[in-house]
Amino acid sequence: MRKVGACRDKILYEISAVLETSAVAVEEIVYAPGLCVERHAHDTHSLIYIIAGTHWSSYSRGGEACHPRTVRFVPAGEPHENYFPVRSRCLAIDVRRAIAGPPPGRLAQPSAPTLGARLHHEFRQRDDLSALGVEATVLELLLIDRHDERRGPAPAWLLRVREMLREERPTLAELSRAVGRHPVQVSRQFHHYFGCTISEYVRRVRVGRAQSLLSRGNMTVAEIALACGFYDQSHFTTAFGRLAGMSPRQWLMAKR
Repeated sequence: MRKVGACRDKILYEISAVLETSAVAVEEIVYAPGLCVERHAHDTHSLIYIIAGTHWSSYSRGGEACHPRTVRFVPAGEPHENYFPVRSRCLAIDVRRAIAGPPPGRLAQPSAPTLGARLHHEFRQRDDLSALGVEATVLELLLIDRHDERRGPAPAWLLRVREMLREERPTLAELSRAVGRHPVQVSRQFHHYFGCTISEYVRRVRVGRAQSLLSRGNMTVAEIALACGFYDQSHFTTAFGRLAGMSPRQWLMAKR
């Protein structure tokens, strides 16, 4: 078992088990509550099966919160960001072979939770057939016919709203004028497609960016606060603590 970033009894994430083949690499990971991961992309396809807790992600087509027994897919090169509001245990699968997969997001078919549970079961068997079972189940998940009738991709104007929120401090009125939509529609549709409110999204983006800058170690906490859009260091520390469950300095110590 390999632990990463311990601060007293606080662990940012913990890799508790690993299984690797030529086709896939699977890790069982426990994420600490409050961990924000800023926008990034992977070189290979990824599948995530949520064993316990909640795993929120935002993609190019929208965003959502995934709960236990759900599976989400992130294609290679797909920009996404994550937030873990509570302690979460997941299987993270890195697909090493090039293969066409479904669109990014939660796999909505009724069979997806069953396949995810089977994947977890095979992973935990740890015998001479585990690798075969894991690879076969991953292939089934990748080739699943994903069709979510409840919701398609986020419209282009809503994706523009999200990008404005990442770079500016617009008001709701300014957002609505920029995309030609009523403020109520902007607010409701953002929550519908991204699974969080506008203000929650901005907080997650700022804290995720702050955590990344803290990891680099070349800026003071005060400098990071201003760089990430907070009014001052006090405002930054309060907002950071609400999401991450610890102060910026404690978080930095945990990363070392």
